[in-house]
Amino acid sequence: MFLYLHNYKEMIGSSLMTGLGISGVSTGLYAAFTSDNEENKYKDRKNEYLCIFCIIFIVAFLLIYITSGNSESLVLKGRGGLSPINNKPPF
Repeated sequence: MFLYLHNYKEMIGSSLMTGLGISGVSTGLYAAFTSDNEENKYKDRKNEYLCIFCIIFIVAFLLIYITSGNSESLVLKGRGGLSPINNKPPF
C-alpha cells in the first residue's frame, strides 16, 4: 500500500514539474516573439502571459499524467484465452 502511494505521488510530482517546465518555456518563447510589436509597446501583458501559462500548464499536465500511467493498468486481468461464446467463423 505504501509503495503504491509513493509511486502515485512520484508520478504526480514528475508530471507537475514537467508541466511547469513546458509551460514556462512556451510562455517565455511566446513573450519573446510577440514583444516586438510597436503598437503594443506600452501595453501591460502580464494577464495575457499568465492566461497562456495556465492553459499550457493544465493541458501539458493532463496529457503527461494520463500517458505516464502503467500500461498494465489498461489490461483487464482474467479475461485472456478463448471465449466459449460465438467462436465460429462468420462464413
